Amino acid sequence: AEINHLIIRGGPEYYQFVLEKEGYATQVLKFSAKELMSTSKEQPLGLKIPWGQQYDVLELQPGPDEGKDAMISNLQPDANFGDYKYFEATFLPEPILAVMRSNRSLIDFDLGSLPKSAIIQKVTLRLSYDLPIPVDSTLFYPDPGTGVVPVAGVLQQVIEPWDEHKVTWNNQPRTIEMFQVFVYPFVKNANFIDIDVTKFYVNPSASVLPFYGMLFRQWPDNSFPGFRFASSDYPEPALRPKLIVYYTL
Repeated sequence: AEINHLIIRGGPEYYQFVLEKEGYATQVLKFSAKELMSTSKEQPLGLKIPWGQQYDVLELQPGPDEGKDAMISNLQPDANFGDYKYFEATFLPEPILAVMRSNRSLIDFDLGSLPKSAIIQKVTLRLSYDLPIPVDSTLFYPDPGTGVVPVAGVLQQVIEPWDEHKVTWNNQPRTIEMFQVFVYPFVKNANFIDIDVTKFYVNPSASVLPFYGMLFRQWPDNSFPGFRFASSDYPEPALRPKLIVYYTL
């Protein structure tokens, strides 16, 4: 919450500023170098988003009856977990069998309430959890040598139909890696994360490849304890997955 300071080292006569704010249309503002150089901390340049540019918003947070999500597990490849309270991608010990269990999850939202003339601008998936899975905290930080944060999960586009109460590990629907969205380990003072999944709903493949929701799996497989969020079957409504669609008409 302070004035941003930019240094201009010569160059173009005009500059463009791209101003983005959640829930509002992106603004592209053009200023001359002379205008920018005449500013100071005492007389800054104000970038404003005009009224009337706000998006319409559709929020979907279905419960057990309306929600469509399910977990699948490699140790019970023919079992269905359509009424499971977690939306997870995990690789954790199975105490009874003394082996490791790999779980994946599927989810799909019904956009039938979106106006027919809507043009989707942005889609965010909010996932919440009650208790985090204990992990080695060093996994949350970039590798000292490469500066790269390790990938731990991925959301992939499902291209085949599936039934919440029939899907299993052995009959899980096909997915594609194109436009997949990575989920990285995170540390924050909140029990949720917001994931930009716009590319699943607005992408060049939308007219060619069918979209039947998202598969949540580890990446690479079996490399990390994983993520465990609440599903639509979770008893606390506020923690259930929420899809937020920003659109214009």
